[in-house]
Amino acid sequence: MQFKLAMTKIMNPTTKFIHTHKNKPLTEIALLLGKHPELNKNFILSQINGLQKAKTKLPTFYENENIIYPVGLSMEQCSSEQTALFKSQLVKGKTAVDLTGGFGVDAYFFAKQFLEVTYVEQNAELFEIAQHNFQVLNAPIQCYQSSCEDFLVKNTQIFDLAYIDPSRRDETKRVFKLTECSPNVIELLPQLLKTAKQIIIKTSPLLDIKQTLADLQLVNKVWVVSVNNDCKEVLYLVENSTTISPEIVAANLSKDTSTFLFNYESEVNTSVDFSEPLSYLYEPNASVLKAGGFKSIAQFFQLKKLAVNTHLYTSEKLVVNFPGRYFKINHTLEYNEKKFKTLGIKKANITARNFPDSIEQIKKKLKLSDGGNDYIFATKDLNDKPVLIATKKETSTGSM
Repeated sequence: MQFKLAMTKIMNPTTKFIHTHKNKPLTEIALLLGKHPELNKNFILSQINGLQKAKTKLPTFYENENIIYPVGLSMEQCSSEQTALFKSQLVKGKTAVDLTGGFGVDAYFFAKQFLEVTYVEQNAELFEIAQHNFQVLNAPIQCYQSSCEDFLVKNTQIFDLAYIDPSRRDETKRVFKLTECSPNVIELLPQLLKTAKQIIIKTSPLLDIKQTLADLQLVNKVWVVSVNNDCKEVLYLVENSTTISPEIVAANLSKDTSTFLFNYESEVNTSVDFSEPLSYLYEPNASVLKAGGFKSIAQFFQLKKLAVNTHLYTSEKLVVNFPGRYFKINHTLEYNEKKFKTLGIKKANITARNFPDSIEQIKKKLKLSDGGNDYIFATKDLNDKPVLIATKKETSTGSM
């Protein structure tokens, strides 16, 4: 196995090469390795790629020089430190099992909250890497090389938590349903409910939340998780009980983490007022938008919506602690280059919501370059007409 061979080569020449060149582009490193046939090229490239990604994605792993990194795809798919830490604190208990262990990031952070953690992974190379890393990280985690399905059949222990992160069956295609993922969580659900008191299922944000709720049926809570306003994953808490309308938590993890709570029953029954742009403009964060709390957020913060399909909001007085960005409105004008020219804005940050033109088309038409302190929102008003809203950014973030 390549991994076993690589492990025997973690000696001074390999280590020295990795640490000397770890900040260089991989293409440049590949050329340099052509001059060193005695070194394991594939192993070194995977380690430097892993280090470069881990520097921001997994700082705890990055700081440990003995960590071994897997091939690029596994690094792309693994949880970030922020999301792994977040999900490890969602439920309480003593025992947890990660049924789709992968690189082991989630299992490692679960081990900081649970007394006993079990890691299950069927890929032999990933299993060896994770087992090695748990040792160098001082994480007492039980490891089983097995498929999720086989482990569930043979297991006799009842865990407080089972965590499962099904992956796409075909990595070249997008998937929109749990049944298109492996392992098939819908088929495994009866066995999962016998194995653990609570189950957390992680899915891609691409999966439709309402469809997934209908497929699983026993979901009591949903977390839509973003990191710095980039939606990363959706988590479903499944228990052996029914909830008519699960609580939806839209969480944006950042320097100032924000959360917003609602449910789909209240979202359907909530009415919202509409208005032309007033003094302030509000743009919800990515988690709120993915979760679909469009009317709930307007009601909670007493904001008015710009239009039915325009998920931007406005108010006369500033509302703080809004989970997203908010701006002071300076001008609202029709989408016309001559009228926009009178504002004297040459550089701006452009956002298009419910708008016929792309951002590139808008920039070309308005002769704008990127950046600066001006923020232009291109959207549609109550009469379905394209408008431009010229704003300045206010300090944002909040938690509700």
